[in-house]
Amino acid sequence: MAILFIKSDLRLVVDLQTCVKAQQSRAYAQKVKISNLQQMARTVAYVQEHGYDSYEKLSDTTDTIQSKMAKARSDAKFTEAKLKKVNEQIRYLGQYLSTKSVYGDFLKSTNKNSFRQAHAENIAKYEEALRILKQHSPDGKFPTMKDLRAEKEQLTVQKDAQYDTYNYFRDYYKELQTVCANVDNILGTERETQREQQQSRKNEHTL
Repeated sequence: MAILFIKSDLRLVVDLQTCVKAQQSRAYAQKVKISNLQQMARTVAYVQEHGYDSYEKLSDTTDTIQSKMAKARSDAKFTEAKLKKVNEQIRYLGQYLSTKSVYGDFLKSTNKNSFRQAHAENIAKYEEALRILKQHSPDGKFPTMKDLRAEKEQLTVQKDAQYDTYNYFRDYYKELQTVCANVDNILGTERETQREQQQSRKNEHTL
């Protein structure tokens, strides 16, 4: 399904029955009524323009966009998690490389206890970095800093694109939710009008 979404200025129809401000001010209520009529007209135009010839079609499209939004968010989160791991590798590879020579000297020293005491911080950092890097590289082969930075750049671009996709479908979904809510309101208003007309005809017959 080809999906093209251009955000509109469509807004929710306000429920006058639950709007406290409208209950308190007749002038405000009148203003809301006018705004509601405008939003209803825009909603009808939106539905016609986008070819939603049934409520089921509108509902199905909303569900489809929600699924696409959820997948885009899941994809972005997955890439974000991979990027976090790469950043961790970069951090610990730098730590490993900066302390490697000290640890090499420690291995060569004749008095290891004394050397460890004198260089405890660097040795601890080396051992920590080595442990973390081995967790990321079970085969014992560590990536180069160049490769990690290239992977980070690629993942950053991918993550940004995926979040752009997520934001696109999120805005689309929010708009369709507004359309659905307004259509529900319009249909509810029509049903209420029909009931009032039927009741009015019944009252005329009983007179």
